[in-house]
Amino acid sequence: MTGRSNIIFIFSDQQRWDTVGCYGQSLPVTPNLDQMAQEGVRMEHAFTCQPVCGPARAALQTGKYPTEVGCHRNHQHLPADCDTLAKQMRAAGYRTGYIGKWHLASGANPLVPDENPDCRWTPVPPHLRGGYDDWLASDVLEFTSHGYDGHMFDGEGCKRKFPEGRYRVDAQTDWVLDYLDERPTDEPFFLFVSYIEPHHQNDHDCYEGPDGSRERWGNYEVPGDLVGHDGNWEENYPDYLGCCNALDGAVGRIRAKLAEKGIADDTVVIYTSDHGSHFRT
Repeated sequence: MTGRSNIIFIFSDQQRWDTVGCYGQSLPVTPNLDQMAQEGVRMEHAFTCQPVCGPARAALQTGKYPTEVGCHRNHQHLPADCDTLAKQMRAAGYRTGYIGKWHLASGANPLVPDENPDCRWTPVPPHLRGGYDDWLASDVLEFTSHGYDGHMFDGEGCKRKFPEGRYRVDAQTDWVLDYLDERPTDEPFFLFVSYIEPHHQNDHDCYEGPDGSRERWGNYEVPGDLVGHDGNWEENYPDYLGCCNALDGAVGRIRAKLAEKGIADDTVVIYTSDHGSHFRT
């Protein structure tokens, strides 16, 4: 080690704050996150700057408001010349890696009128990857996969398929652990892990938790902002919590791998989401 901490940034998609035990969830959905919160730093007041996936991600990757980089709505690509987290970390001597959903490489951007890429079903070209060194991702992961099938693309643009019968969170986490095993050890690393869960599955028009989620998480307390409102929360909330529980398991596996590798004390782990969900109320 060079004395600089490794950083793993774990990012969920559309996860409400009240799915987490340390923020009041009464069911045992997030024991690993709760332990991490107890051992580390828990933010009590944090707000997304945008309630939509792409713009929130653009802000996080650039430190600028989405309007400043031309990503004020979904389906607008991040300009290749933007300064980003990856570029800043690379300049500081970090090896950078990205695994998961990107959502910043498709659609016209008003700041780059001659470019209109569409990587929703195809590999993201290197110049649209935000400067990350290592890459295993889909631009719109819900378009290239479902809860139990699908693929992402590696740095060479080749498909990496989820193993048959393997839940998407678990398959992605398998690849995260592979990265931690195989990464070069001569420099600190910054790894961005972006999960699609608990985002709804667009083409199926529902949330896809692991098998058994409806039975396991059916006895939930209805969040106050959903009480008395229509929408699709009643039929979807157990699967939604199942997604969140799967993510919590991923956090536990990642932290266990850091301990196994002897680098837990040298690695900062951050967990957050792009925005919440109101289930069409």
